[in-house]
Order: sequence, then structure tokens, then C-alpha cells
Amino acid sequence: MEAKEKLKYFHQDIFRAMKIKKLLLLVFCSGIILYFFPTRLFSDDLGKANKYYEKYDYQYAIEIYERLLNENPKLEIAQKLANCYRFVNNTVAAEKAYATVLTFPGFEPINYLYYADALKQNAKFEQAKRNYLIYAERLPEKSDEAVKLANSCDAARLWLENPDRNILVTNEADFNSENSDFSPVAYKNGFLFVSDRQFLKPIKANSKKVYGWTGNPYLKLYQAQNTNDTLDGSLKLFLMPEQINDQYHSGSATLTKDENTIYFTKAGLVGGIEYGNTKDLVMKKAIYFSVKVNGVWSPAIPFPYNSPLNHSLQHPALSPDGKILYFSSDMPGTLGGMDIFYSENTGSGWSKPVNCGPTINTKQDEVFPYIRKDGKLYFSSRGHITIGGLDIFSSTGAKNTWTDPDNLKAPMNSSKDDFGVFYYQDNLTGFISSNRAGGKGSDDIYRFSEGPKELFFAVQGTVVEKQTGNPLEGLNIFLVNKKTGEQKSAISAADGSFKFDLSKEADYIVRGDLDKYFSKQQGEISTKGATESTVYNVKFEVEKGEEAFLVKLNNIYYDFDKFNIRKDAEPELLKVLDFMNSTPNVNVEMRSHTDARGKAIYNMKLSENRAQSAKKYLLDKGGDQKRLTAKGFGESQLLNKCADGVKCTDEEHQFNRRTEFKVVKVDPVISYVPNFFIYPNFPFKQS
Repeated sequence: MEAKEKLKYFHQDIFRAMKIKKLLLLVFCSGIILYFFPTRLFSDDLGKANKYYEKYDYQYAIEIYERLLNENPKLEIAQKLANCYRFVNNTVAAEKAYATVLTFPGFEPINYLYYADALKQNAKFEQAKRNYLIYAERLPEKSDEAVKLANSCDAARLWLENPDRNILVTNEADFNSENSDFSPVAYKNGFLFVSDRQFLKPIKANSKKVYGWTGNPYLKLYQAQNTNDTLDGSLKLFLMPEQINDQYHSGSATLTKDENTIYFTKAGLVGGIEYGNTKDLVMKKAIYFSVKVNGVWSPAIPFPYNSPLNHSLQHPALSPDGKILYFSSDMPGTLGGMDIFYSENTGSGWSKPVNCGPTINTKQDEVFPYIRKDGKLYFSSRGHITIGGLDIFSSTGAKNTWTDPDNLKAPMNSSKDDFGVFYYQDNLTGFISSNRAGGKGSDDIYRFSEGPKELFFAVQGTVVEKQTGNPLEGLNIFLVNKKTGEQKSAISAADGSFKFDLSKEADYIVRGDLDKYFSKQQGEISTKGATESTVYNVKFEVEKGEEAFLVKLNNIYYDFDKFNIRKDAEPELLKVLDFMNSTPNVNVEMRSHTDARGKAIYNMKLSENRAQSAKKYLLDKGGDQKRLTAKGFGESQLLNKCADGVKCTDEEHQFNRRTEFKVVKVDPVISYVPNFFIYPNFPFKQS
């Protein structure tokens, strides 16, 4: 029995040992897994995100980059996440993401530009301006471009804060979806427009029918039918037939006058499928057209100058007579980015495309051309002065000869992207497309209408110290109606700004009365004959009186009963000349005096001679005749007690024989803001 018990316990010990060994092995293996698996998992996820990024499937990449950045913050992840948000045009998220990039050591200076762009599109103009200027400092070779962008922030803020009150812009809610809807054109008793909405039945994410860049279905052309020429909520939507809408994108369209030929954008994957290299799959855009025969659209026919392996063509727009096709492309011959080109219908085909020229095109993107019935060109641009992203511009001309583009300003433009304009026959109403705040989806269609012109006028300016450029707060600015004498006043704000509303057909003086600065700086503004609502912009650059208003000379003396300039006075006179040369906006008066000895009439004449003598000396040394005057005061302004009947020494009397130099008139130092602030026929003048 004892042996059996011993054997029993022996087996139990072996069993326990085996269990402990298995447990230890399990713990060891678990440790190995816990040690290596997270890194491997992180690496796999990063590789997957990067693969999405390289294939332009930014929406899928964002989800992974967001998580990885929280788990293991790195510059590479932060940079690519910020780029993704920029590419998908999520400016709010892009602003936050680029701000994060700037916290990592070693980031590229270009991120200041991207950050500033996002800030500007989010209407944070002062922050955007600062970051454009930092970009200019970090990359001096880009300083001209960066300073232009920084200055454009002032124009953007001005335009956004002063929208045209004659234009009403409203969201066409019944026309829009939660996705992108844009670029309507008239067709039959309704419209054609572009949308990536979910239609008929939902499409799952990661489906082949979903565009990874946006995470939405591919863009398609829709026909919206209604019973009249307005969008009244009874719209019926139809997908255009498969001859026009195929597997991938179908974009904005234009039609001939008889509506029997349609030109439109198509995009698809090229490079990898046809040539067997799956890493080179890219989405390229091209222009196609289709002809309606017996009510049926023909298969899509490529425009002869498509070259989807090399460049894109998109956004076709026909001239009213159908003889010229305008479009956007990055084909050879661009000035940079996408440019607007044109091709002419020769009767036997389309001519080789020609760039519309540097008046229209810039180093940035010019896209979405549209030709109104009267031949006026409308297009969107990032390269001209904009409020934010893409702004709509107009120009008159044809082919490659155009007037300088006009920004349509607010409310037609916003701090976001504005594009895809369409006008009705009256040239006063139509549609624009925009991703501005308050819409139903990412891009929405908005109706606009121009009412009778109710002109408004205002003056908006700033006061800065000339020496430093710093804004001056709390200074009085006056607006005076020259006819009625009515005077309004404003006090400059912390940023030096002030503003007045103006009346029609009136003449005004804008004046700055500044106690410690040059006084009576003023300029004239007239609204007479103005046919455009106008905001007049001025800047007062003022100088400190302590430094420039009064020039005191050190002991310029005249011999008794003499008015010639002594040698010991010449250095002090030259100081006045230097002052006038460095302060070209001032006029100076020589004010000469005598002592009290002699007759007052004689002393007056003597003081005038002394003043003229000082003036002549300065003129002989190169002084400006128009800026110099001379005046004698005789014994009327003594500096001490030595009046008639008071006994004084010769030195005390000589102290009164002096010439002072005083600024008696200041030509206004009013500098104008850059031209993009100013409406046509800007009539501000100095006086």
C-alpha cells in the first residue's frame, strides 16, 4: 500500500511538473508575441496606409493614419495625414493636421504654405498672412509668391466683409445631396449636372464602384427634369445613359445649341491595366463627345488631342456659336498647373489647342471655363487674387486675347472653392457651385440673382506709424462732407482700422487730426458719377512730432544788425537740409527773429532779411524752392526777458537773434493699399 501511494504521488508530481512546464512555455511564448506583435502590426498598418496613399485612395488612408498618429506620433505619418486632408479638400481637418506637422522637428518649409492655404480657406486671414510670410523667410526664392499670397489675405478679408448687396445667393437644397453636386448646364426643360451621390441602391465602401480618393461613388452626369425653368422641388433625376456614364468618372459637360452634341469629361484608370504595371494605375481625365441620332446618344468619341497617359483634358465649354471649344489641361504649353486652352472647329476637325495666354492663366490652376451667351468668359482660378480656394473670375475677349480678369468677389465667391458657373439668358441669374459653409453636401449648387443695383460706398482704412509700420490705436479720424460741412469721426481700432459709410454723389475729405503726430493729413474722396459700389481704401502713415515736426538749431547767431549766414551756422543749416531730404513730404518755413534793440519796424525788416538769407543758403545747397518759405517776426517772439527797457548783456540779446525751422505744411503721407483692394475708377486723390 505504501508503494502504491508513493507511486501515486510520483505520478502527481510528474503531472504537476508538466503543467508548470507548459504554463512557463505559454508565458514565454506570450511574452514573445506581446514583445514583437505590436511593432509588426503597426508596420503592417503603416504599409497598408502608404499603399492607399500611393494609389490616391486618400479616404481609406486617412482612417489608418489617424489611428497610427495617436498610437505612435511620427513626422511621416503626420505629413501624409495632412496631405490626405488637403487632397480631399477638407480644409478644417487640413488646418489641424498641418499645425501638427509644424510641431515635429525636421519638417519641410512647404508646410507653412499648405498651413496658410488651409487657414485662408477657413477665413483665418491674419493667421494665414503670418504663415505666408514665415514661408517667405524660410524659402527666400519663393518670397515674391509668398508675399503676394500674404497681401491677398487683406483683399480676401475686405471682399468677404463687404459682399455685393445686389446679389442674392441661395442654396438649391432640392437640387443637392449629402455628396458632391456641381456644374449645372441647361438641357431640355431642366439641367445636366455632375454628382457622386448614392443613386438607386447604396454602394458599400471599398467597392469597385467607390472612388478611394473621396470614399464616394464615381462622378456621374445626371439629368434633372422639371416642368418649368425653376427648381421647385419636383425634380426627377435620371442617370445619363451608359454611352456617357461608364465605370469611372463622367464630369462636367457642354452642349451645342441644338443640344444634339454633348462634350464632357471622362476619367478612368490608365497605365497599369493596359500595360501590365499595376503600380502605375492613375486616374486621368479626357474629353469625349457624343452625338444624338434618332434620340439615342452615340458611343463616346474621344477628342483628338487626348493623351491620358501624359496629361489630362477636362471641363469643356463651347462658345455660343459652337466654333470654339475651351477646356482645362496640363498639357505641354501650360504656364503651370492646369491652364485654359482653346481649339477651333475648322469644319474638317478641331485645330491644335492653343493656350489662352498669361492674362488668363497663371502658375496655379485655372479650371471650369464657361462662355456666357454674350461671349464673356468665366473661369475659376487659384493663381489670381482669391478670397480662399478657387474663385470665379470673368474676362471679355476671345481665344488668347482677354481683358484682365475680374474677381466676382462675395457673395459669388467665398473662402472655399467656387466654380461651375452657369447663366440664364438674362445674364442676371444662374447657378454657381461651391463647398462653402452651410451647404448640404461637400459641393453644392447655389442659385444667384442680381437685383437692381443699389449702390453703396464706404471708406475703409488704417493708421500706422511710418517709422515702424505698427498700427496706431485710439487716434481720431474725421470725414467731412465738403458741401454740407457735416463731420463724422471715428477712432482707430487696435489694428489701426477705421471705417465710414459714404453717400452717393458727394465729395468728402478724410482727415486725421493727430495731436502727437503730423496734423491735418487728409485726402479727398468723391462718389460723384460712380456707377459701381465702391470701398475706398486708404492708409495714413504718420510720423512722430517729436522727431520731425520742429527742428531746433544749436545757437544760430547773427551779428548785430546783420543778416548774413555765419560760418558757425552752416553745419546746423545742413542738418535742416538733411531732414528735408529724408522727409520728402514736408514743407518748411524759416522763422527769423531779432533782439529788442532798435525800432520794431526796422527789426521786422531785418528779421525778414535773415529768413530770406537762410532760405537762399538752403536753395544754393540743393533745397526745393516749392517746399521752402521764409518769414520774419522781428522782436515779437523773444525767448528771454530782454525786452525794451530791460538791461541785458550782449550774449543775452544774441540769444534772441535766431532762425527756427518749422514744418508748416505736411503733404499727406497717405499710401494706397495694393490695386486688388480697389474697385474700378478709384477716385481717391491727395490734396
